Amino acid sequence: MPRVNTTMPDSYGLSLTVYVPTASEANPIETGDILSWSTTSGYSAVPAGAGDAIQLRAKHPVTDPLEPLGVHAFGFSRVERLPFEGTAPALGDSVTADGKGGVTTAGDANGSRVLYVDVAAGLVDVALP
Repeated sequence: MPRVNTTMPDSYGLSLTVYVPTASEANPIETGDILSWSTTSGYSAVPAGAGDAIQLRAKHPVTDPLEPLGVHAFGFSRVERLPFEGTAPALGDSVTADGKGGVTTAGDANGSRVLYVDVAAGLVDVALP
């Protein structure tokens, strides 16, 4: 039986916009490149190294670290902006409910990931499984 629908529509799965601080003319990011999350700044990624988990895939090429890059994100279903009190979770942290309607840093990784922290507003963007 022939395989049908071998090309997945772009709207399937979670797509995000990130920045790749290492992108340049000498180190371009090409369509289809596999990337990993970076903790250097919010919504940033780096080219995946040997043995890294497949976390993101580039949807188009970029050669400038300030150029937004569309990516497919794997292992997450959505991104939510959530409040926190007290110590801000760090980029890359997992979070859990704090029992007061917000989140706090999780003791162990749980599949969630902090993508952006706004300390002044007391908000974090969290990718959720």
